Amino acid sequence: MSDDDDGEGDKDRAQRVRDRRSRRDRRDRREPDDDTSESDEQESKISQTSNTSQTEQTDKLSQTEQMEQPSQTTQTDDGSESQTEQSSQTTQIEQTEQSQSADTTSQMSQTQSDTTDKQPLNEQPIKERTHETFYLRDDLRRELRRISGQTNLDFEMTFDTELEKNRHLRPLLLYLGAKELEAMEPSEIKDTLLETDLLDNVDID
Repeated sequence: MSDDDDGEGDKDRAQRVRDRRSRRDRRDRREPDDDTSESDEQESKISQTSNTSQTEQTDKLSQTEQMEQPSQTTQTDDGSESQTEQSSQTTQIEQTEQSQSADTTSQMSQTQSDTTDKQPLNEQPIKERTHETFYLRDDLRRELRRISGQTNLDFEMTFDTELEKNRHLRPLLLYLGAKELEAMEPSEIKDTLLETDLLDNVDID
């Protein structure tokens, strides 16, 4: 082998050594990039996991709220039912009170009726007696009031006691008038109606 061959061999080895070093340097430079890429991937995975976890938590919270809403509605319904029950109880109490009041009134009325039935007729309260309405001409009403007033005054002057209007005077007028009417003949009744200015005439053919 010549010296030139040896020199070329050394150059080749040196070149190969440089090539190896160059490839090693490039590989060393690429490894941090790979590490960075792997780190980015890990961060991305962590971020995705975090986002997924947050999404799941949000979904769970939403589901929980949806589940709680019927419960609140149920509570509202329960409250309404409670109010309805209270209203029903109040209504029942009012109805019971009204029923008791009606029963009491009925019992009092029955008691008064029984008492009235047991009382003598001349001691019955005036307002518990049968009420009759009479339609009178104004001039006849004034005459009846004049007669009743004068009669009551004369009676009081004699006995120092007044006659009650609805208990004594008016019944007395009706009774005496009925007794007088009972004793009259039909012709006398006709003449009285025709001749008395305070009474309406009767048409007789």
